[in-house]
Amino acid sequence: MFEIGMTLQLEQAGIEGTYKCRVCGLEEHAVLVDYPIHQKTGKSIFLMNGTRLKVSFVLKDQTVLECRTGVVGRRMAEIPLIELERPSEEEFKRIQRRHFVRIEAPVDISLRAGEHRIVTVTEDISAGGCAVILREDSGIREEEEVDLFLVLPLQKAHHYLELKGRVNRIWKKNRRVLASIEFVAPDESHKRHIMRFCFEKQLDHRKKGFA
Repeated sequence: MFEIGMTLQLEQAGIEGTYKCRVCGLEEHAVLVDYPIHQKTGKSIFLMNGTRLKVSFVLKDQTVLECRTGVVGRRMAEIPLIELERPSEEEFKRIQRRHFVRIEAPVDISLRAGEHRIVTVTEDISAGGCAVILREDSGIREEEEVDLFLVLPLQKAHHYLELKGRVNRIWKKNRRVLASIEFVAPDESHKRHIMRFCFEKQLDHRKKGFA
């Protein structure tokens, strides 16, 4: 399941937040990774031998897998490496079964429909579409096609995505006007960026200890 160069997300029981590392080597019973970096603070974490970890990663087909592992040692190469137990394939668990996972997150977005142009934020987002917050007098209508410009904060960089959309529904929630927009024939690279963003947000929101 693991591949050299793959990015892993790590969680440690009792430690808030998630860490990111990269697979640098594979052996029969070990996975060698660089030192994990906290997703928000950018600081590395010191992991003692025996530390138990939950590992999540995304395959090329966007399937998300999860497994348990532990720190068994350290290696000195061109860079310092951590040696993790290599789980068997039977120990992997699929944690993302829906093709498009929807995440509640405010993402900067602009909409253009004819002469109407709106700068707002999303209420939620998935690779298939999003819900955005509108003004009462926005001029946006149901069944209308819109041009979208999305500013996606992914890891330490921002990705700027231009998409086509269709307004499927407009409704009110907690005194706010929301519009549900379906992305129309999105580029595959755009879908991958959005799915990666949703995956990272999922991990950020998961603050519980190991099940």
